[in-house]
Amino acid sequence: MEIQYERKKEEVKCPRLDWKGSLENYPLENFPDYEPGKPPRFERLAEIGHLDEYQRIWGKPCGEQGIGRLREVALVRPDEYEMDPLFLNNPEFFLMRYMMLNNAKVSLERMQQNFDQYVDVLKQEGVKVDIVEHDKDSKMGMYGPLRKLFVAARLGFVINGGAIIKRWGHSSWSRGLEYYAQRFFTQLDVPILLFVSGKGIFEDAWVWAAENVLIGNYGIACNEEAMGQLTPVFKAAGIEEVVMGNSTSIMDSFQSGGDFHTDVSIGVVDSGLAVVYPAQLDWKIYTWLKSHHFRLLEIPHDEQVKAIPANGVLVKPGKVIMSSYAKKTNAMLRAEGVDVIEIDTDGLAQGGVNGIRCCTCRIYREPGPRLEEIRR
Repeated sequence: MEIQYERKKEEVKCPRLDWKGSLENYPLENFPDYEPGKPPRFERLAEIGHLDEYQRIWGKPCGEQGIGRLREVALVRPDEYEMDPLFLNNPEFFLMRYMMLNNAKVSLERMQQNFDQYVDVLKQEGVKVDIVEHDKDSKMGMYGPLRKLFVAARLGFVINGGAIIKRWGHSSWSRGLEYYAQRFFTQLDVPILLFVSGKGIFEDAWVWAAENVLIGNYGIACNEEAMGQLTPVFKAAGIEEVVMGNSTSIMDSFQSGGDFHTDVSIGVVDSGLAVVYPAQLDWKIYTWLKSHHFRLLEIPHDEQVKAIPANGVLVKPGKVIMSSYAKKTNAMLRAEGVDVIEIDTDGLAQGGVNGIRCCTCRIYREPGPRLEEIRR
């Protein structure tokens, strides 16, 4: 039986979409600061937070916060742009990880087949899938051609109330995505909460331990300047704790290099259960997970290289979409009672350092367990 996590719920209306009558007949009682014959009651507005209002403005909920049931995602279908010789002939600079580690050619047909299968599985699980297309002219960034445009999670990090637009540290061919990210979220009616500015670096790819706890890493993909900008936004969204470690890196070789995104080394798959790749798991994060009684399953090295099992997509607590190449990891999950949906991810992985979670901009997830509920 699926557990329901209680939250304060009320019917939320959006006047812009719902009011069909004439303007002169609009009920003034809908204004929270209205009192007949009086000026606006300002003190009443002071008690209303943005999370109480944003759905009335935008007409839909948003926020992929925690580990509740996934309800809406946005995806970008790979096209021939990803096969441009500029990228394929310079695989080191453009981080063509699949090519470098497997000495294999990239197949657009395989990428698109995997994508279409993934979309079908999401829809079967009751997830709304928004397919967003980049314009033909939307592929040039700050310094030149952008890459990995089909990796939709690169466009923004959606928390309760809206999106945070990322600022990139690991590649100059990612800078300039901000322009397209703004257009992307406008199409989806998702408000933008923050553009990371100054010399702040924030790529996200972080992991939710619970509704109110986020796990991330300092390093190539995040710095202290960005965290100073993010902290008040996180607090306003109801994030009470951010557990920060330090990431590994890549220098001259993919063979000896590490990773710098948290969701390639940790994947929370159920309440208090995660798969982890210890070679890239910061000690502080590891001890935090253990001290909060998380059960940890170790990802085998060969599956990490082939499938990045931590980068599966959580449908709801205890149900996850995983790479079919992660056989040993999937068997461990099933032994723990997790419902595993396997799909072929080899094609999508050809785009670079990414799994299916990286390809997915998670727009809305229902409320899930808070840390105190998980510990109980």
